[in-house]
Amino acid sequence: MTLGRFLLLICILSVLFAAHSQTAAGFPASSFTKDGDDWYDNWDIYRTYYAGPRGFLPNLASETINENKELAFSIGQNFQTNYPMAPDRAVAILKYVQTWTEYGYDSDNVVRDGKYQEEWAWNADEMAHAFDENRGTVAVGDCEDMAFLCGTIYVGAGFDAALVDAPGHVALLIWLPEFSNANKYWDLNDGRGAGWIWVEATGGSNPLGWTPPDFEDGGWSAYPIGNLDNVVAPTETTSPSIDISFLLGIAAVIFSIILALLKARGR
Repeated sequence: MTLGRFLLLICILSVLFAAHSQTAAGFPASSFTKDGDDWYDNWDIYRTYYAGPRGFLPNLASETINENKELAFSIGQNFQTNYPMAPDRAVAILKYVQTWTEYGYDSDNVVRDGKYQEEWAWNADEMAHAFDENRGTVAVGDCEDMAFLCGTIYVGAGFDAALVDAPGHVALLIWLPEFSNANKYWDLNDGRGAGWIWVEATGGSNPLGWTPPDFEDGGWSAYPIGNLDNVVAPTETTSPSIDISFLLGIAAVIFSIILALLKARGR
């Protein structure tokens, strides 16, 4: 093989590698940065503090729905395919999350820079990647971690969902007025009346629609997540988008290097 052909092969392989890197799936938050005693992710969302414009509640939900959907959302889509009746689907999703998650305190399980974190929130895809059905491995998290996981799965399964911000607790509501076994049906003043039911995944036996007694007074806030009108379910034939300008830029740089090397060789 001549030097020219070898360099051309390198150019082609480099472009193909770049294309793969642009389309490879993965959960959004890939790095964390420390700011004083707090940590934030590459989406500029604090993982150690819940409130404010950069707090994780409800902002962390945006990392795993709509155009950012990945594993947790696809789990919800599978439930929508396998459970055509919404009440059965909703019950099955909660049971699934309860089966593959285990409640654990952040201060016992999350370590950054060698220090256990008193507060830390995982997004839905991070939780979904942490359990393994084949190996029987569960994901460990606390109330907000399970609420974010449930929220994305339910949205992926076709439900309207809302995160509950209660004193010392985070949970989820879904819109399911036809469900017959809830102990409370909530009205979020969205014009639809009472039909939101509680999803409490922090206990392995909590039934769908059960609002814990501590929160029956309604002294909490709710944040709707997702916009089902803008969610387009991917199909098996859908191809991920590729940033063509990015690839052309890489190709141009490599081609320039090849020309320089060929000129140097010809001297």
